[in-house]
Amino acid sequence: MGNEIQLYSKWKSITEADFVSLFIKTWFAYISTLRTMFPEAQNNRGDGKYLNAFKTHYKKKGYKKLNIDDHIMNPIEILYRSGRKVIMQKYPEYYFWDFYFINEDFNYTYKDIPSDKSDCLVINLKLNHDRRIRRSFSLGGFVKFFGEYYNEKYDGLVKFQVDLTDVISQSESYIRSNSSISEQEYLSWLLHEISVKLSHNIVDSFMHHFSEAKYGKRVLYKVQNIEKHTLSLIWHVFSLNAKDDSLKMKDEMLLQRNTYEIIQQRPINFFEYHMDVTLQPNRELSAFEERWYINLNEEKRQNSILWFLDFVYRLRNALFHEIIDPLDEQWQLIFKNAYLVLKEIVDMNIDAISNNDIYHAH
Repeated sequence: MGNEIQLYSKWKSITEADFVSLFIKTWFAYISTLRTMFPEAQNNRGDGKYLNAFKTHYKKKGYKKLNIDDHIMNPIEILYRSGRKVIMQKYPEYYFWDFYFINEDFNYTYKDIPSDKSDCLVINLKLNHDRRIRRSFSLGGFVKFFGEYYNEKYDGLVKFQVDLTDVISQSESYIRSNSSISEQEYLSWLLHEISVKLSHNIVDSFMHHFSEAKYGKRVLYKVQNIEKHTLSLIWHVFSLNAKDDSLKMKDEMLLQRNTYEIIQQRPINFFEYHMDVTLQPNRELSAFEERWYINLNEEKRQNSILWFLDFVYRLRNALFHEIIDPLDEQWQLIFKNAYLVLKEIVDMNIDAISNNDIYHAH
């Protein structure tokens, strides 16, 4: 009996491992469809341009051809959950870049300029990306203030900037020590580290401004209050970045995400958590709020495909470079569900080609 069980286990391993070969075959079919759909993306350095052309096409028109129902979302969710687990446990150096991204479009502006131009305050905070270095990001901005306080005029321009690369690099060691943390805990830690570093930089910049000793005690007190107000407003940005969408109120829903989301989880914040807990809260909602959650669910599904397209490419690289063990049960589950979703996309592409419904990248 023991030998039979052992033999059964071997056959089971081979059966499950076949999903790895199915994934490989489907990947080549996928690339073949892209070569037909986007011949202008041809180059000899790999498949990157084809993949980018397809993502551009998908964002503009292709999404209309794919019905992202539970048949697709279920394997994506299994892939996400199992992928997140195995990467946190075995490859934490890739975790941030596989499941999060720095929002290059982030741009926060606060303006308080009354008609009489008294006590004016302008705050700007935005992302900067050094495109010469792929993963070099900084968060910087300025505080501009001017007015009159106790008949004494004042003005100032305080600039600040922090390097995000150092914080992101700490993610690997943090996950190695906390390999079972939740999405909420990870994002909170990440935003806390960035906010602390930024706050210290702002305080130091204001101290330099104080050291000029060009103001009297009363105006200096005013400037110190401006510093506190600035920190409070910026901390609120980080707080909103970490807030679950299901807990947001109408005034927060009206805000543009690029004004407060510095770090974004893909497909959406707390994606795994909302596999089990609905995005829409159990409270009375206005018509606007109901529509907002309907759109958010649609956005979640569309972003799930975009995340999948990037993740599956890294999965292909890991497989082709023999980084993973194809007989490991966790990887078998990952490749099985990656294959199931990728096949749907290949079928969609073949249908487009068969019907001459091809949209080129340009």
